[in-house]
This record gives sequence, structure tokens and C-alpha cells, in this order.
Amino acid sequence: MEIAKKFLDDGKPQDALERLKKILPTVDENDEWRVHELIGATFHDLANPEGAAQAYFNAARTDKFLRSQRAHFSNYLFALHYLPQLDAETLANELEIYNSLYRDTEPLEPATRHAEKISVAFIAPHFLDSSAARFYESLLTDYDREKFSVTAWSLSSDEDNFTKKIRRNVDGYFDISETSFEESAIKICDAGADILFDLGGHTEGGSTLQIAAYKPCRVQVTGIGYFDSTGLDAIDYFVGDKFLTEGAHFTEKILSLENAFAFRPNSTMIRERSQRRPFPHKNFTFGCLNNFMKLNDDYLAAVKKILDELPDAQIIFRDTTPLASRQRALSERLKTFGIERAEVRRGADNFFTDYSEIDLILDAFPYPGGMMTALALYMNVPVLNLRGSLPSSRTGADILHIAGLDDLIVTDEEIFIDTAIELATNRARLADLREKISVDKLTDTKTFVEDFYAKLLEAI
Repeated sequence: MEIAKKFLDDGKPQDALERLKKILPTVDENDEWRVHELIGATFHDLANPEGAAQAYFNAARTDKFLRSQRAHFSNYLFALHYLPQLDAETLANELEIYNSLYRDTEPLEPATRHAEKISVAFIAPHFLDSSAARFYESLLTDYDREKFSVTAWSLSSDEDNFTKKIRRNVDGYFDISETSFEESAIKICDAGADILFDLGGHTEGGSTLQIAAYKPCRVQVTGIGYFDSTGLDAIDYFVGDKFLTEGAHFTEKILSLENAFAFRPNSTMIRERSQRRPFPHKNFTFGCLNNFMKLNDDYLAAVKKILDELPDAQIIFRDTTPLASRQRALSERLKTFGIERAEVRRGADNFFTDYSEIDLILDAFPYPGGMMTALALYMNVPVLNLRGSLPSSRTGADILHIAGLDDLIVTDEEIFIDTAIELATNRARLADLREKISVDKLTDTKTFVEDFYAKLLEAI
């Protein structure tokens, strides 16, 4: 396994995968899960979600330790959302299996309320600047301090400027990175928090859920940092809105806001928007600045049909990671689809310049962009979205809806293709859509915070 790890560290995931497949039949059964976990990592570095999902499932199946088994299964559940064949029934069944992994977990006894203020404990894998942070920052900085007391509980000791900002604004900040899940739950319980708000869901191996499972607070809520049901009985509510959750399966009750998202740009985004200048380009340019794991065959087939109808058009793909292996993997896949007028770029800090080159974003489906959709709109670039039936496939559409761009939300793949072609040949309509982007509504964190905390009061 050490040789495979070195291949991964050296940016050679294909070599690592071949090595791992070779040793898998001979490895001790107690270490089999470790091989599957590494296989999952190689598929991540190859931008192959099907392989990653299967590997994480295999790791959960072969692991003997319940804590890590839960983590593998969370990784598996997260990876499932990349797959176009995922449906509500399948997901519900898998969530039920996940919940069964906690059947022997004894809940704590939350303390009786005595404080005048409602105490809300936010728990996250980390409080670093991230895609999710752009949607939850205001909840930890702009709350009513006469009615609420807010604490932040981090499963990471890493810090950046965003972490420092959170530290300055909350009533208490706690690093529980070196504390067991059960002990962390006891600490939150002893602190007297009334509401636990989980910002992690099944990200980062579902580490926050492993703490929430002990039920340290009387009311436990998730959402914003995660896009779907957790399946965990210990979570009482999911925060969303009707556009996101209506008709979808949740094991949690829905705490419905007017709008489930409000985007707060960071200082870099604000600066880049103010300095943005359109980049003169002759040919119509589409873009997709999403994690390459989201670019499934159905999506690429749609891109192929669009470009075939527009012989002068082109597309820019930008990953969210700097991995050369993923850049190579997508380039090879594009060749198999016959997509030639495409530029494949690695993730980089200077990706903001892409917005000056792009006329229209073709959002990935069924797993669309969240922050990347909001950021594109903030940078005044329209986004075409195919809305699906699962909450995870509705986040991008919800953000467009909030920004007043329902005209760019479709529910059929053929309409997605036809609309992209029509907008590429009708610059006047595209210009009108740019004018319709309601950035003020999209970034209205004041109303969002007020609505959020009012709904928490109803849940107590």
C-alpha cells in the first residue's frame, strides 16, 4: 500500500489504482477496507465518481470498526449524488442503511433551559473560507445578540482569515479536533446549547453527524452546508425553502425559509467584480467551472450536441482542484465524445478571469453548482440550469430562482440543449437576462438571517 500512496502523492493515480487492484486479492482481511479507501482516493484524482462511490461502499462493507465504517458510508452517500442514475427510492434505502449504523448509540440528556437567550451551537468540519462558508457566514456574524447566543464548534485546528472573523463574532469558539465524537457531544451538551446546527452533513466523512448522533441538544438542524437529507434520526429539521424541498424525500422535518440561500461574497470576489472587464472574443464561449466529478456522460453528450449546432462556439472547463490527473482525464473523455472546441483548465486562484471570457455557463447536471452558480451570477454571467427531482439537483435552480432568473431553469435535457443554442444565437435575449440578474436579492443576508433565526425560534 505504501507504493500506491507514493504514486498518489506523486500525482500518478492511474499507477496507484493498478497497484491497489494487484494487491487487493492478497491483502489481509483486516486491511481490505484500507485498500478500498485508497482506491476511492485514486478515483477522486481521476474524476471518476462511479469508481469512487463503489470503492467507498466496499470500504464500508469490509471495515470492522463502526466509526470508520460510518465515515466510509458517508463518503459513499456523498459520491452517489454525482451519478445521474440516482433516484429518490435508491437514496432513501441507502440513508436507511446509514441510520442503522447508529442503532446502538445512546442519546445524551440535554440540560434543562435556564438562560434567557436561545443558545445555538454551529458545528462544522472546519470554519475555513469555502463554498459553504459563502452561504452561512452571515448566520455567525449578524445574529441578534439580545435574543441569541452563538457558538462555533470546529473539527479542525486549521485556521485562516475567515476562521479569525468567526472567532471575533461568535460568543464562543471551540476546537474539538483532538476530542472523540462522544466527548465532543458531551461538551456541547454541558455547554447548554438549545439547538445544534450541523453544517457538514455527509461531507468530510460525515464527522459532524457522528457527534450529532448522540443528540447533545434538544433540537438539531442541518442544511445550508449540505444539500440533502442526512437520513439520521437524531437530526430533527432540514433548513430549505419550497423551491428546494417540495415533493422531495427527507427523514427530517422541513424548516422552510423564504429563501434557502443568501450569498455573501468575500473580499476577493468583491474586488474581482469591481475590476471585471469583458474580454473581447469573437466566438460565443460557454463555460463550466464546476468540480470535474460532476461532468457525467449525459452532461458531456449534451455539450457535444450544443457545440455541433454552433460550429463557431467553444467551451471552457475549469476544475475546482489543481490536479493535473483530472485535467488529463477530462481531456481524454472529451476526445471520446468528439468534443474538440474545448479548453480544459485546472483549478487555480486566478479563475476569476474566466468570467470575462464566458458568455453563458452550462451548469452541470444532475449535481449543479452551488457557490459557483451564485458567484457566476454575482459576476454577471448567466447560468443555464437543468433542475432535477432530488434536492441536490435543485440547489443551482434555487439560486437562479432567488436571483430572478427562472427563465434559465429548465426541466428537460432537450430543452437544455435547445435553450443553450437559442441563447448563443440571440445575443439580445442574453443581454436582457444579464440585466435581470437580481444581485441585491441574491446577496440579501439581512433578510436571510432574520428569517433563519425566526424559524429557529419556532422549532424550540
